[in-house]
Amino acid sequence: MSTLIVDHGSQYTHLIKRNCRDLGYDAEIVNSKTGKLSEINITEIKKIILSGGPSSVYANSNGLGEEIAKKVATSEIKVPILGICFGHQLLAHVFGGKVEKGKSAEYGLSRITIDDEDLLLSGIPKEFNAWTSHFDEVNELPKKFIALAHSDSCKYEAMRHETRNIFGLQFHPEVWHTEHGEQILKNFLEL
Repeated sequence: MSTLIVDHGSQYTHLIKRNCRDLGYDAEIVNSKTGKLSEINITEIKKIILSGGPSSVYANSNGLGEEIAKKVATSEIKVPILGICFGHQLLAHVFGGKVEKGKSAEYGLSRITIDDEDLLLSGIPKEFNAWTSHFDEVNELPKKFIALAHSDSCKYEAMRHETRNIFGLQFHPEVWHTEHGEQILKNFLEL
């Protein structure tokens, strides 16, 4: 297994796996509620993707996804990690950022503006359309994270850790509605 995809109940999780496969990378989906880190051979994992989902980071338990995020935060797991939508919020929350209800829910296409293309958004036009589907959003970045992109209604559409390969996207690069989404996933998978 090269890429572990932790499913938080997103209707798009299977598209993440399909994109990985289409780009030439093996991937396996594990359910965050039922998956156990003790049953995963962590030495075989080269990348981790935390999917979106309908929950809140303030729910009682965010299962395997939160367990992995905490181990990434303490450097027990050091492979590149990408959080998408809920996964983005979960990473921000675990690393000490603030997640709250957005001023307005985003559902549908949003115009994304890149502030810092960095590795994740390399080769992507400064502005592009992306599929968004969320009520909560990151309102305060964790320490040592930088903003990579924003939209009119969301301040942090993309973020990354200053020195580690830890990334978050509020939008969904895996759906065909998102322009250049495959390139964004490719940039991550090639790290």
